[in-house]
Amino acid sequence: MEEADYLAGLLLKQLRHEITEEELQYLENWKAGDPSHTQVAERINNGEQLLTDLLAMKQVDMEGWWQKISEQIETVKKPIPFYRRWYTYAAAAVVLLIAGAVTWQYLTPPKSPQVTEKHTPAVINILPGGNKATLTLSNGAVVNLASAANGTVAQEGNSKVVKLQDGELKYEPAIGTAKREQSAITAHNTLSTPRGGQYSLVLPDGSKAWLNAASSITYPTQFAAGERRVAITGEVYFDVAKQKIPFIVSVRSSTGNDLTKVEVLGTQFNIMAYDDEAALKTTLVSGKVKISTTNSFKLLTPGQQVQIPQSTAGVAGSNDIKVVDINDTEEMDVAIGWKNGSLTFNKADIRSIMRVLSRWYNIEVGYQGKIPDYRISGSFPRTENISSIIAVLEFEGYHFKQEQNKIIVTP
Repeated sequence: MEEADYLAGLLLKQLRHEITEEELQYLENWKAGDPSHTQVAERINNGEQLLTDLLAMKQVDMEGWWQKISEQIETVKKPIPFYRRWYTYAAAAVVLLIAGAVTWQYLTPPKSPQVTEKHTPAVINILPGGNKATLTLSNGAVVNLASAANGTVAQEGNSKVVKLQDGELKYEPAIGTAKREQSAITAHNTLSTPRGGQYSLVLPDGSKAWLNAASSITYPTQFAAGERRVAITGEVYFDVAKQKIPFIVSVRSSTGNDLTKVEVLGTQFNIMAYDDEAALKTTLVSGKVKISTTNSFKLLTPGQQVQIPQSTAGVAGSNDIKVVDINDTEEMDVAIGWKNGSLTFNKADIRSIMRVLSRWYNIEVGYQGKIPDYRISGSFPRTENISSIIAVLEFEGYHFKQEQNKIIVTP
């Protein structure tokens, strides 16, 4: 079994593109030693077949086998992203196959007449979202930023609107424009992302905002002398330029109702206020923020998150505002991972996961039958085709089918 463990570890390193030339040669020599060895390697490298086999292997203590493999190959001990965890199980499967202790047919639980049909993994290929947004100017004109060229896309008063690169917009002083006093009616712009879109913005004061999918931010093209005020919907991450002038974020529902207010001087924080989520959440990364509703307020310190039920947002009292410490790395990644390029979950149910996927992949989601209430933790790159995520969720026990732009979750 020791050689089987070692070979399994080498296979895992090969799948992760970490194998050395010497180790690769060892594997090639092993494969050349017997035709069955080549068949094993081919089976492991066949993604669809591997997933089908792994679904059958759920009755086996794969975590125990993985621990055994880890002890054989030192470099395999480092953490592996959740979306690639099935590679781990593949290596464990090789141990069983190579050692000849069991075969695939014995790994499958006894079949009853009701379960004689082998499940075929869903083939759902949907590309992830990208840098897509529209800019609504003060005169009502709308600029499609996805198709706009880099450079100045508009001029609003003393500011010019510059597309720095794909996915980033900035407000800069217009060169050669005479400085004028603040107008009695300040011009406002709105940056909006669709489902499947994201964008970042440098505001006139130098503060930066990152917009997640299906979000918006409305702001003045020139901040007033006494305050900096913006309004958002959806989910936005802020890195506020430090000034003595307060920076105030009004959080609104998609219908325009004010839900809460966040006030800061200079800080980094994330606000998640999608209408279809159970709670509005503000997560503080650095600095301090004051979260206010009509009837109450809370002060946050770094590593804390305030949660306000959507049902009471806007009129919440102190009993409705919950402050949670999330210094734990996984919990913080759940809150702000999207801004850093990942979709992260911690003990999330399938409906929570699918809400996130529906916004980023611009899909509709439906459910059929009695859906299991499993809790799933892990992280996926936002650049992944949804097929990779569906494959992992299928291994966790869920099934899927596609009807045009709608994914149906089944038991």
